[in-house]
Amino acid sequence: MELTRRQEIMAMLRDGEWTLDDLARNFVVPKKVIIDDLEHIARTVTRPSRLLIHPPTCDDCGYRFKDRARFSDPSRCPLCKNEHLAPQRFRIV
Repeated sequence: MELTRRQEIMAMLRDGEWTLDDLARNFVVPKKVIIDDLEHIARTVTRPSRLLIHPPTCDDCGYRFKDRARFSDPSRCPLCKNEHLAPQRFRIV
């Protein structure tokens, strides 16, 4: 039986951490598709498992986007306006 893309993403996230870019590149789809998949996965993953999001951080000043609720990557740091950010990482634990 073949797995759906969302099932494959869930399996990958159980095995390790992945960024939005990594997932989009792996499945050869736009990031928006992966964002939709991650939003769905976050709603459907059952306890005791949960989707963990390691927030993006600014490479320049170290600001952490810890309260960010969106799955898309931010474009720049709200403090120093730097556009070089370490991407957020996703994992199912």
